[in-house]
Amino acid sequence: MKKGRGSEAVKAMSVKETQVNILIGALLLNGFFGVVGFFVVEDYFPYLGGILFGVIIALLNFRLLFLTLDRAVKMPPAKAQAYATSRYFIRYVITGVVVYVSIRAQHINVLGTILGLISLKLVIFKTQLFNSKAYFKNIFKRKEEK
Repeated sequence: MKKGRGSEAVKAMSVKETQVNILIGALLLNGFFGVVGFFVVEDYFPYLGGILFGVIIALLNFRLLFLTLDRAVKMPPAKAQAYATSRYFIRYVITGVVVYVSIRAQHINVLGTILGLISLKLVIFKTQLFNSKAYFKNIFKRKEEK
């Protein structure tokens, strides 16, 4: 086995683990949103349907982003930029269509859909920001100590 292949296997496993951790975090956060919505929202099932609709599309967009970046890093810079930009607009249009459908459909709550769509971003934000000890040390460091 070549040295390069081993490092690719470790990197691929790390990416896969990260994706699974984000998926689990998104499911837990949306479960929390669902429980809170049970007590807060008057019409619960459309709200729950909106969360489900939003999180499925958010996960799809997350997977499309991974595939886009995985393919773009193997391209020349100019072609990669054009490819990544076109895929960005496709994901943006998908999100716009989802919000539009959520607004128009009576059986899907818009608030639930938006919570589902942003839940993945919140999980990624929490995972990357709050797991860094250096970040918190810098926040609480006094100006005089710098």
